[in-house]
Amino acid sequence: MRPVIAIIGRPNVGKSTLLNRLAGRRVALVADTPGVTRDRIFVETTLADRAVVLVDTGGFDPNAKDKMARSAVEHAQIAIEEADFILFICDAKDGLHPIDQSVADTLRKSQKPVVCLINKSDPGAADRQEYEFHRLGLDLIPISAAHGSGIEQMAELVVSKLQPEQSGQDDSSDFQLSICLLGKPNVGKSSLANQLAGQERQIVSTTPGTTRDAVDIAIDFNGQKCRLVDTPGVRRKARISMKLEHYGVMAALRSLERADVAVVVIDGAEQFTDQDARLLSLVNDRYRGLIVAVNKCDLFESSRPDQQYLDMLKHGMRFVSFAPVLQVSAKTGKGTNRIIPTANQILLNLSNRVKTGQLNRFLADSIERLQPPMVRGRRGKFYFITQAEVNPPTFIASVNDPSRIPTHYRRFLENRLRKIFTFEGVPLRWKYKRHADKKKKSRPKRKRK
Repeated sequence: MRPVIAIIGRPNVGKSTLLNRLAGRRVALVADTPGVTRDRIFVETTLADRAVVLVDTGGFDPNAKDKMARSAVEHAQIAIEEADFILFICDAKDGLHPIDQSVADTLRKSQKPVVCLINKSDPGAADRQEYEFHRLGLDLIPISAAHGSGIEQMAELVVSKLQPEQSGQDDSSDFQLSICLLGKPNVGKSSLANQLAGQERQIVSTTPGTTRDAVDIAIDFNGQKCRLVDTPGVRRKARISMKLEHYGVMAALRSLERADVAVVVIDGAEQFTDQDARLLSLVNDRYRGLIVAVNKCDLFESSRPDQQYLDMLKHGMRFVSFAPVLQVSAKTGKGTNRIIPTANQILLNLSNRVKTGQLNRFLADSIERLQPPMVRGRRGKFYFITQAEVNPPTFIASVNDPSRIPTHYRRFLENRLRKIFTFEGVPLRWKYKRHADKKKKSRPKRKRK
């Protein structure tokens, strides 16, 4: 597992600016107004060649009275407890603030490794700016999140204090397949886990939130060693009120990191919701194999949902239409025997590689069927397509101008690629790159004598 590094500090000291700097892209909204960041933001990146997970938090003000500010403090406290390392940010221009001292006291009680970053530091006046912060009793590093000064020194210090990477720490190699069960509370994930395990391993209750943490279950499927991860129900943020449920959301998200295939469980007795769509999007964004399991099919008339429900489901998950949909009943076991074989096929599909020759024949045939449209008076031109990686399958398209290949044409190519080659249940990663035309330099004309 990647170490988790939490970014903590009072409002408007530059936490989100630092996150964007370390991530190498704009992830968090940055503004001069305190309180812009309210929820935790998770970003996977590298520090000094070490893979880590950064957690940006809202402003930490222990004396806050406002409801939203108190919620930000609660999120920050959870981030502190979950973190392996803490970056504590102060503002050099404001000097040592009473809230900084209060936050530092809280961080010392956590007994987590901490480094204090003095942001907005002027390199020419570092000694003067650092002086008053020595009272915090922490390692100090002056930085400028906006301009990048001190960031390299900070990264090296953080990595030197992290626990060393251990090749045997993750037991993923012991399993031939790792499946993560995701879904809203009370959709039947634990019941489904018990069916797949063949025994009562998980507590099952009609009360939402019975499962509080991600639980690994080792199962044997026809001699194949599989790991099944049952996760807590992921609710909409507006409905997350209990502290333990905050932990549940984090546990569910981190479980995806260890999974080959995610099974998103949907309650077939209810309407498809925005939260179901968000979970599907989460799996898609992390490029994991995907299965949609419509649970409680024992409640359907004629043992299957009606056409209206299937049409609604198809529309709701249209952005992940590549995912197979299985109708199951965790209560009776009907259809559950198809989950692991389907996951095995998706695992093979994740490693599927298409030869460049096949891809370019596919490209030529696709263009013959439908040419790229005219964009700003010119037509996009393809030179070739090649597959660069597997797991997830990654394709690089060399074109004259990526901006002239509109979204609907890219979708046309991807959908056609899926029909011709085997990529069921697998999100594909596409990169459109501008082709470097090497035009021959014209020879200078000889002067006539």
